[in-house]
Amino acid sequence: MKPQLLAIVLGGSVIAACFVERPSAVFECNDQSDCSDGRTCTDGYCVVSNCPDDCTSCNEGAKTCLVTCTSADECFGTIDCPSGWTCTITCTGDGACRDVRCASGSKCDITCTGSNACDDIYCSNACGCDLTCIGTACSSWSCPTANNGNECTTDGTVDTPCDSSRTGSCTKC
Repeated sequence: MKPQLLAIVLGGSVIAACFVERPSAVFECNDQSDCSDGRTCTDGYCVVSNCPDDCTSCNEGAKTCLVTCTSADECFGTIDCPSGWTCTITCTGDGACRDVRCASGSKCDITCTGSNACDDIYCSNACGCDLTCIGTACSSWSCPTANNGNECTTDGTVDTPCDSSRTGSCTKC
């Protein structure tokens, strides 16, 4: 290509670039209220979040997930806390959640309030699990076990909610 033609093409490209709309300005934000369509305000821009499916919100860098369900069947289906994530799951209200599963390598803090707010809670594979069930909020649960074989529950028996602070080996994260 001749140098003159190359200069014209490059010059035209530079001038044309000045008229291209920069979509990034559309996605600028100061706080979460500036974002829509499920985007999260991160470092001044509304970005598409890569939160696990069941998270109401999350911090991807810290791998923390917040799940909030406040009315009957709001969180229909199983709530899953994936491996490597720390999940805070709050089920408030009659029948707010169904089953809750905390994967191997996950850490869960689960609170269930309201009649049958949570169905079955599976924490036995989690590296740490804390469970609060008020009244008839929980149907059944399974908790991790400590190195000595005792249940990681408030009193070490299978009939009480999960408690990762019971012994040092109840938190393996």
